[in-house]
Amino acid sequence: MTTMRGMTSARILVVEDEPRLRELLRLYLEREGHEVTDVGDGVAAMAAFEADGADLVILDLMLPGMQGEAVLESLRDAGDVPVLITSAKRSDAERIAGLRLGADDYLAKPFNPHELTARVAAILRRTRSVAATEEGIVSLADGRLVLDPASRRYTLADGASGRLTPGEAALLLALARRPGAVLSREQLIEVVARRPEEVYERVVDVHVANLRKKLGDDAGAPWLIETIPTTGYRLVASRDPA
Repeated sequence: MTTMRGMTSARILVVEDEPRLRELLRLYLEREGHEVTDVGDGVAAMAAFEADGADLVILDLMLPGMQGEAVLESLRDAGDVPVLITSAKRSDAERIAGLRLGADDYLAKPFNPHELTARVAAILRRTRSVAATEEGIVSLADGRLVLDPASRRYTLADGASGRLTPGEAALLLALARRPGAVLSREQLIEVVARRPEEVYERVVDVHVANLRKKLGDDAGAPWLIETIPTTGYRLVASRDPA
């Protein structure tokens, strides 16, 4: 299903307790051709997601009853649906906390609805481009890490396994395509955010921190990703032959 603008439509769950803003978001998203379900609290959000699923969730953090952070944790336990946080919490620490919980993006209130629809489009492009990649299985460090780009599932040599978020997978694949090369934060922002007009470098740092936690990488003695001070990151693991 496509819109007149050629974008593939998506099923979007909007979780927002302010009725006027919720209706405004529905209006703008439906104009973009998306199918929208909107709810006003966390319990209703989980019920709607369990009943019908979603391609993307727009989640306010300050909700009655079940707080947004708890909803995000439940969504992450249930799968890997992309989540865009909208919140009046504006500090860098609060943004980073949301990203560390597994959100794909963070938009501080108040915001322009056009910016939100642009963010939604960017997340969907990123998610679908990773899922649709033609790149085959990626093996690093003599099989210490094996990643399937299509599903974003990874397996470690010790038997641990899991799934990366779209942003984490995109960043790791960008580094894996150029092992040993230093990629700046600006270059990696293009990969994980696709929003060159908004330079928010800490997003890259949070994705790297999440990758290290999931994949057992130590920033002090890295086997996978090395931090290059004031510059960016490079993949220190070798890429195994296909």
